[in-house]
Amino acid sequence: MVALFEKVLSCACIFFIILVITGGSGCLSSGSQEAINETVLNFLTSFNEGEFETALSYYEGTDFVVPATLNLKFKNKGIPAGSIQQITLNNITVEDKVAYVTADCNVSIFEREKVVGSVQKQVYLRTQKIGSQWLVTKVDFDTPISQSDMDSVNVTVPSTQIDPLVDNTTLIGGVSIAILLVGFVINKKKQAGCSAVSSVDISNAVPVESSALAQFIKIMPPAQCASGQIVEVDVWVKNFYQHPYENLIIIATFPASVKVKKATLSFGNIDPGESVKQTWKLTPNVPGWAAIEEPTAVFKFGGTRYSGQLDQAWLNVQ
Repeated sequence: MVALFEKVLSCACIFFIILVITGGSGCLSSGSQEAINETVLNFLTSFNEGEFETALSYYEGTDFVVPATLNLKFKNKGIPAGSIQQITLNNITVEDKVAYVTADCNVSIFEREKVVGSVQKQVYLRTQKIGSQWLVTKVDFDTPISQSDMDSVNVTVPSTQIDPLVDNTTLIGGVSIAILLVGFVINKKKQAGCSAVSSVDISNAVPVESSALAQFIKIMPPAQCASGQIVEVDVWVKNFYQHPYENLIIIATFPASVKVKKATLSFGNIDPGESVKQTWKLTPNVPGWAAIEEPTAVFKFGGTRYSGQLDQAWLNVQ
């Protein structure tokens, strides 16, 4: 009986030691490796099939905020949707709940919509175990992601669909941006004859980075305009997603040398796939460069209110 007990205790100790070694050594268990491989392959395959929203369901991070961003960044790196013919995963390493993967992709080269060759391209991915699942949290096309970059994505996986317009990650400086934007008064018009100062309340809005807004909002001033004459500056908004943008407003600050009758552009609701244009009608009175400063968008999406500031636009006044 004692001998049997000693054998059981010995086996239990050996099993415990194996668990400690495999759990703390940074090596992936076969189950984790399969889950990581599945996540990366599903992410890349969904993108390649043009299912950008599905691809984003395997992703949490700051590289891609809306489906259009995902499509654009891959395309700019010579990997348009439909071009990946083969994916090979290698160099899988893990640090705690973060794993790094290199995807070797055989990518077709197109000329006039015909395949004329192929090239090997690498996509470097960082994945993280969030809750019970592994998600892609960073993508790089140029260099492997450093294993010293161990910033974990702080995400609580909800039971409902994740809103793609907002990163559930820890936004560096997000709190500061929100504080700066709270109560921010737009359109500081000082010239005579102007109406009351326009403002927009963004105190309860979630901040969105300018790079994300730039994917679907375009401010298009003319190449040049004449001093003392009315000039039109078009602002386009394109809805790439399957839910509407609600009550979208864009407002900006104009210098004293530029008269504007209506600084606030109201786009109303923009349905999925719809493009809407509104126009600022401006009268610049001083030759030189005049800035359309602090263009700020405020809108509601999926039940949440968002706001963000685009880069300033310039008028070349002759």
